[in-house]
Amino acid sequence: MPPLAVPPTAPDIWGGLLVLPENRSAVRAARRVTSELARPAGRTAFARPLFLHGPPGVGKSAVVQALVRAVIDGAEARTVRVLPAAELPRASEEAGGDEVADLRTCDLLAVEDLHHLKPPDVDSLCGLLDHRAARRRPTVLTAAAGPAHLSDLPRRLTNRLSGGLVVRLDPPALASRRRLVETFADNRGVNLTSDALDRLAATATGVRPLLGFVERLRSAPPSALPLTAADVAELLQEPAADESVMDRIIARVCEAYRVKPRDLTGASRLRPVLVPRQVAMYLGHEVAKLPLAQIGRHFGGRDHTTVRNAVRKIGTAMKSDAELAATVQELTGGLG
Repeated sequence: MPPLAVPPTAPDIWGGLLVLPENRSAVRAARRVTSELARPAGRTAFARPLFLHGPPGVGKSAVVQALVRAVIDGAEARTVRVLPAAELPRASEEAGGDEVADLRTCDLLAVEDLHHLKPPDVDSLCGLLDHRAARRRPTVLTAAAGPAHLSDLPRRLTNRLSGGLVVRLDPPALASRRRLVETFADNRGVNLTSDALDRLAATATGVRPLLGFVERLRSAPPSALPLTAADVAELLQEPAADESVMDRIIARVCEAYRVKPRDLTGASRLRPVLVPRQVAMYLGHEVAKLPLAQIGRHFGGRDHTTVRNAVRKIGTAMKSDAELAATVQELTGGLG
């Protein structure tokens, strides 16, 4: 395969995100959100929601993460909440009232994977969007399809989404995929030859698979020479991480927290089940190094954003909760 020609221009980076032709419109819209949040309190004009959509793997979550970084790193202290639509709290549930209040009052709210929203949560989300719009607090939502194609959601919700700023992200083209691989590799210290970059760019069509390939190569034995296309092909043929480790993690967590496995992997969002579930997801990702999507399959097919949100929550909570940190440390033994 001849090397893929890539213009030697300096990459456009925003919030740690590589800006490409396929995500440029989404980044421009996200930058508008940050500029609105930089205005004095009460003077923001961004009342409509920002709705990002596109097929899995195009980088919707990456744009949201870049937006969050930009807001957090801004001159003014801002509060940000990010959660999957499937985990939207209900005021009627235990501790749900406080969670809903936080979502109403935070400076920026991001709700990911709206196509996984549960029917009982539609009215709650509509009320949340109306409450935030009335107070000019920006809300960002993501989904696999545009509002008109979310046929499982009622019109009272899709109309609110259509009334906002709707931006589509497309799968990255070959040249963009090569730039992504090169950026991922540079950031993670993975040394690749030009033909290896070309091979990886041609192997996967989405952002997430490309990042997954580079992460797998990152764990390869260190070498003084860059990895060639042949090296990459051999290393990526290695079997994926052992899924049975997740079953052991679930069993350990259930024993420690005295919950039933069917409750841990089921749909309940009550705190006695929610926290152990998040701990199990944290252990699966941070200790066992399983991919987010693979972990989600063990919990009723939950989306990768749900798992990532759980990992982030536990990692943050452990810094201030010594009891939680001790429990996680005890559960970690023998899993690495």
